[in-house]
Amino acid sequence: MRSLTRLAGLLVVWGQALLIAVSLYQTAIMVLGLRRPQPRHQPNTDGGPRFGLLVCARDEAEVVGGAVAGLRAQEYPRELFDVLVIAHNCSDETASLAARAGARVLELRTERPGKVQAMLAGLAEFRETCDFVGVFDADSRVPATLLATVATASEGEGCLQVETVPRDTGDWLSSGYGLGRRARNLFWWRPREALGLGTTVSGTGFFIRPALLAELLVNPQTLTEDLELTARLYARGGRVAYVSSTYVIVEEPHVFRASVRQRLRWVRGHFSVLRYDWPPLAAKALHGDRRAFDMALYMLVPTRVITRSAVSFSAILTLFRAPGALPSVPVGLAFAGEWVVPAVVAVRQRLVPLNRQGLQLAVRHGMLSLLWFPIGAWGLVTSRIHAWDGTPRAPVLESDDHAVPTA
Repeated sequence: MRSLTRLAGLLVVWGQALLIAVSLYQTAIMVLGLRRPQPRHQPNTDGGPRFGLLVCARDEAEVVGGAVAGLRAQEYPRELFDVLVIAHNCSDETASLAARAGARVLELRTERPGKVQAMLAGLAEFRETCDFVGVFDADSRVPATLLATVATASEGEGCLQVETVPRDTGDWLSSGYGLGRRARNLFWWRPREALGLGTTVSGTGFFIRPALLAELLVNPQTLTEDLELTARLYARGGRVAYVSSTYVIVEEPHVFRASVRQRLRWVRGHFSVLRYDWPPLAAKALHGDRRAFDMALYMLVPTRVITRSAVSFSAILTLFRAPGALPSVPVGLAFAGEWVVPAVVAVRQRLVPLNRQGLQLAVRHGMLSLLWFPIGAWGLVTSRIHAWDGTPRAPVLESDDHAVPTA
């Protein structure tokens, strides 16, 4: 019994130490990155790479027309981009409405679910004619300068991810999750952009060279193709360049059950990627690739909800000098990095308004963030289930299509 107690105590101490080390690393990246100026890419409309813009759609009749309209309205030479909608296993009018909006349409039927099948079909159309394939969800909305900005940022890059920002539908669920998306852009990805690291493929608004996409899409194992692509790209020494000087507007789920199903699919896919693709990524990191190291660490601890909870637990143990408590200096630094520094940055960057509404939004986001723990636990238990469920769309207003995001 004493041996088991001693072992449990050691596990608590070492577990705290590891998560505090991760927390301090993430805080250092955030602070150093935010102190550096962001690379700014000025749009160039005089020519550049040729883009094949691929919209993956499954029963998206309500929103696909807006996505096509935004992509076709680009301030970029018209002969240098093409818009193709893959109507994948659709049972509604997605194909006809996309064609009416001006896109080329390919209707695709497959037994296997998932966006990879649509991406492969689109790649077959674009592989020989385009420098970059741009992948979008049907609910995406983009500014008219998107392609011109990406063209300027694309020199020397194999894959780029445009900053994703939430569409404000006004309901409590989507706005709570939307704050999380904006916070991650500010605290996580923009600092890495400034430090020359990288981001993940986010499923929509990413651009990749066709040959590279064909190589990375071989034998997909999960329904989270974006994370699979990310892990495989970094494992081979590449990166996903982050572009914050333009954006793509995305829709957060506005139905609670749908949001849980979506996040459960993400978690299951995440665990599968850890099983299949993390080992070669970690091997690349051990060979001194700092970008691979940063991404390998992200895939192990993909949210600061984990480190924030662990650091808060450590702070309580240290404060009360409980068994297993760590020294106060590293715990105090980590606690400041998890709570104080983000709060100061959020206020300065006006991430949330300093009023009652802003407080309510922050509390709502915190409550939704805690749901990752039960979702993560159930996703681990059921990680071998590959199920895809559609996400109900909120009504799209015309003004939403060209909304300018806040910080």
